[in-house]
Order: sequence, then structure tokens, then C-alpha cells
Amino acid sequence: MTGVPSLPELSDALKQALQNVKLKNAALVAVMGATGSGKSTFINKVSGTDEMVTGSSLESCTDQIQFSSLFKLNGRDVCLIDTPGFDDTNKKDVDILQHIGGYIGAAYENGVKLAGVLYLHRISDNRVSGVTKRNLRVFHKLCGPEAMKNVVVVTTRWDRATEQEGASRISELQTNRGFLGEAVSNGAVIVQHRENTTESARKILSELLAKSDPVPLQIQTELVDEHRDLVDTAAGAELNSELKAQIKQYQEEIRMLREEMRERQLRGDRDIADLREEINEMNKAKKRAETEREKMRVDLEEIKKRADTGK
Repeated sequence: MTGVPSLPELSDALKQALQNVKLKNAALVAVMGATGSGKSTFINKVSGTDEMVTGSSLESCTDQIQFSSLFKLNGRDVCLIDTPGFDDTNKKDVDILQHIGGYIGAAYENGVKLAGVLYLHRISDNRVSGVTKRNLRVFHKLCGPEAMKNVVVVTTRWDRATEQEGASRISELQTNRGFLGEAVSNGAVIVQHRENTTESARKILSELLAKSDPVPLQIQTELVDEHRDLVDTAAGAELNSELKAQIKQYQEEIRMLREEMRERQLRGDRDIADLREEINEMNKAKKRAETEREKMRVDLEEIKKRADTGK
């Protein structure tokens, strides 16, 4: 396996990996999706290896971007990119967006366009949670409408859903614009990876490559061509909006706690240590959200510079 190392080695390792891909005229495909959707397992199946670490729980096994070894599919060299999900158990969403943006932005700078994107989604989820909705919004804005024609949404975990449940959930995904409706209207397709076999995985990837018409992802043009800061990209703005809402909520909760503290003091109740502790914890959470927002005020050059220094 020639997996890409950790962030401090990003520039040299990525440059070498991309040069190898270009020399072999390989199709480069990103594999994205939530933690536990089966990204690493899918890559192992389609590449015929066991190089990607997999797990049976919802704890993330992929907290760094990794390149698969080159493999042949219908006579063509292919390389898959395993990415962490935006609900990663080990990394903040801002760090993941910075990581993904840095890698695929650098790829685009080096003249490499993705042949396509596979987005894996668990059909076994009995409802689309708020986190899943947010992940889908960020994914759509990361790719952009122009690149959706090169996106295949792969539904997984069919062994944990009935036929009726699966059909109902797919219908909801592809018709609800808050889920995947907008992506489908822009050219993305939803497929079923039922058997979790090499044959099924290779068929899905073959169909993606057969229709592939490589164009840059929206975040690539925003970071490279338009020289935007990460916070000013569509995907970054989505995360920024969520962080702003969190900060506002923390501020309101702190206000209410302080009001309760004043009321207790007016009643002569001096036992307010619990409220002081809650306020302290809320202030810490608010500070963390503010720090995350600030971390997105970087352009691609600064992302690469931070990667070089490990900061």
C-alpha cells in the first residue's frame, strides 16, 4: 500500500502520489460518506485488497485521507481516495474540510481532476438525522452542481433493511431536496450495493467511470481559481453558519443561567456553585466554536503551509 502519510508530510507525499497517478493515466475517484457507511470496506472490495482499516462500529477508522494502491478495472488504472466523514469521531468537521480541501485543492493545482466521487450512505438508517442532513448539504456544496454528473451515491447496509424500507428510503432521498433531491436533479445517481461483494463494487465503479466527464469540484475552483478563504467557500459557509448558530445558542444559555443566578441571589440563596460551573462550561464550548470559525479563515496556501509545519 502507498497510503498518504499524516498532515506534516502532505506536500511532498501528495505531489509524489499525484505525479504517479498522472504518469499511469489513472482515474482518481474520491470515496466519501458518513462514519460507518462502509467506505474503507468498499475500497477493499473493489481493489481486491485489505489495505484500508475497517471496523464494525460507528467509531471512525479513517481520520486521514488515504490513497489506495493502483488497480486495474476494465483495462484502466484506478486509484481511490478514502476520506474521513464529517461526523468523524476523532476530528472536528472544520479540520476534515480543511484536510479534504487541502488535498483535492493541491490535486487540482497539479492539473489533476477527479474522475468522479462515490458517496456512501447507509440505507439501514431508519431516518435521516440532523447530522446526516448537514453532511449531505456540505457534500453537495463541496462538489457543486456542475460536478454532480460525476457523482454516484452508493446505498449500503442492505442486510439491515427490508425491501420495503429500502425502497421507501431511496424514494425519500432522491425526491427531497433537503436530502439528495438537488444532487439528483443536477445529475447524481443513486445505486444499490446490496451484496457487499467485489463484483457489486466493481460494477458500480465501472458505471461511474463509463459516464465520467471530469470537471473540478466547486471547492477546487473556489480555493484555486478564485483564491477564496476556506470560510468563503460554499462548504465552508455551511459549517460557518452552523457554528454561528451554536455560538448564538451558547450565548443565550449563558444569559439564562446568569439570570437564574441573579434570581437566586435576590432570594438570599448563596448556593450557586452549580450555576457558575455551568456558565464556565458554556463559555468553554462557545470559545471552542469561535476557534473553529477562526480556523477556516485560511486560503489554500495557508492550508498547505500549516500542513508542512503540522500546526
